[in-house]
Formats: sequence, structure tokens, C-alpha cells
Amino acid sequence: MRALCWYGKYDVRVISVPDPRILNPRDAIIKITTTAICGSDLHLYDGYIPTMQEGDILGHEFMGVVVETGSECKTLKKGDRVVVPFTISCGNCFFCKKQLWSLCDNSNTNARIAEKLYGFSGSGLFGYSHMLGGYAGGQAEYVRVPFADVGPIKVPESLSDDQVLFLSDIFP
Repeated sequence: MRALCWYGKYDVRVISVPDPRILNPRDAIIKITTTAICGSDLHLYDGYIPTMQEGDILGHEFMGVVVETGSECKTLKKGDRVVVPFTISCGNCFFCKKQLWSLCDNSNTNARIAEKLYGFSGSGLFGYSHMLGGYAGGQAEYVRVPFADVGPIKVPESLSDDQVLFLSDIFP
């Protein structure tokens, strides 16, 4: 597939990368239909956010159609149209049970890096550095969504992508 990848300060490229695949039973694969660029993405482009690596796929404002789900993803099915939030949340930890999704204890596998740099860590984030999980972003043809039964919101056909895309950056 094609994706927008970070290669250094002021250096992003559209290149061919491997298609994402289901890694965990609660994952889903989304075919991206619409995406946007956020002001936060400029911090990556300008080199202000540490722990980026060459080839990282950018983008955290995206939506699309579910093309595959893991065996334990119970809320989504193939063909569902969804908008996906910036934050990745497990739904089961202390913070998620209090609906403090951006503090999820389980989605950022690299939390220690952020803790060393900033004194705290939040949840994993799509396309936003390795200190926040190193997850591939949505500036691509497809994306893997971990814990897909928690974050993505189904979108009715009566609403256009343009009407709902920006929810990806402001919810939950």
C-alpha cells in the first residue's frame, strides 16, 4: 500500500509499505476513505517531537471502512464505516473504566520513554512517535486499529466524511 512516511525534519515521502495485518484478537483493519492534516502533525514535520523513526507512517485524523476484524472484536464488522479517535484505549484499565481514554495504561507499550522525557505518559496515539506507542498512522491506504472494539465510532450513511472526519481529533 502507499503511505505518507516521516524521514526526518522537513522530509516526508509517499512510499510503498507493507499492508497492516491483524496482530491481536481485538484489532481491526480499516481501509482509509478520508484523512486530514492536523496542526500537531506540523510538530512532527518540524522535528519538535522526539522518538520518530525513518519510515514512520503519519496521521491521526482519519476514517474509513472496516475490511477485517480480529476474533475478539465484537462491536465492529466488515463493511462498517467508522471515524477513529487519535487516542488508542483498551477499555479495561483503571483510566478507561473512568472514561479517561487518553491516560490508558495498556495502549502505550513505550510509556517509559515518555515518562523519562516528560515525567508522565498518556495512551498510545496513531502516527505520533515511538514514545507514544509507535503506532502507524492513518495517512495511508489502510491502518491497523488496536483495541478496535473501544474507540472507533460507527458513522451513519446519512453523514458525509466531511461532516464527521474532524471528530477523530476531538473525541472521545
